[in-house]
Amino acid sequence: MKRYRYVLLSMLALSVVAALIQPSFLSVNNLINIFRQASVLLLLCLGLTGVVISGNIDLSVGSVAALTGCVCAKLMISGHSIFLSMVLSLLIGIIAGACNGFLVGVLELPSFVSTYGVNMVASGIALIVMRGGIIYDLPASFTALGIGYLGMVPVPIILSLILYLCLLLLWNYTVFGRNVYMIGKNKSAAVYSGVDQLGILFKTFIISGLSASIGGIIMTARLNAADAGMCDAYGLQIVAAVVVGGTSLLGGEGGVTGTVLGAVILTIITNIMNMTGVASAWQNLVLGVIIILLVFTNSWSLERKKKNAV
Repeated sequence: MKRYRYVLLSMLALSVVAALIQPSFLSVNNLINIFRQASVLLLLCLGLTGVVISGNIDLSVGSVAALTGCVCAKLMISGHSIFLSMVLSLLIGIIAGACNGFLVGVLELPSFVSTYGVNMVASGIALIVMRGGIIYDLPASFTALGIGYLGMVPVPIILSLILYLCLLLLWNYTVFGRNVYMIGKNKSAAVYSGVDQLGILFKTFIISGLSASIGGIIMTARLNAADAGMCDAYGLQIVAAVVVGGTSLLGGEGGVTGTVLGAVILTIITNIMNMTGVASAWQNLVLGVIIILLVFTNSWSLERKKKNAV
């Protein structure tokens, strides 16, 4: 956890300030609410972490999640089973990830531009599927994934924890994970080491797309509704959570543990602004300033670590 000390300190400092401003911040109900909200954001951006570690970016996460949720809801109200609807919807994330992998790995397009293009395509398809409408009143057994509890713990928190542990093992304890870090840190070294860069890019983008689809399904279940713009509220918070958590946009640094901390930090900021009645018009401004400060702190700590290593 040493690499995340500045992120942890930032989260603790924000929590102390929040508790001083609003004592009810530390109530059990509010803390559970924070982790429940953070879990949805986390499902969206956990897979993205691997793409960023590889030195790329995936800007299609939000639209892929929205499209997945819309298709899943559409299938269910059309009479298909919940299980089949979810499985078919998850294929959207896999296909979107494969498209991103093809554009970046085979056509060698910049990931920023190509994934933004896929983002627009997914957004357009979602609008066509929904025809400007909203689907609501979904089956109770499906919405339980978003609002249900297992014991005293909300289901979304459990699902995000499972995905986190799976990806933690993948990135940190497998040859594949080490190769992703190698590509992000030094592509030339990866080439001379015989690493299959194309295959790894495809897999990392597919994982990102699949994670986005899981997040889209859980968000739909939590809202008990689906519409083409349901992920718009997250905007670039999906990328910000990864970067705030200490994963470098240059690649080769970071991990999913930092992404968990980043998602919680952003959720704490939003939560305290809601509790103190900050106008929505000011919330994006405040959030943007804090994100800049946190990213600056993380970048400074990474540079300092590199200088000390030399």
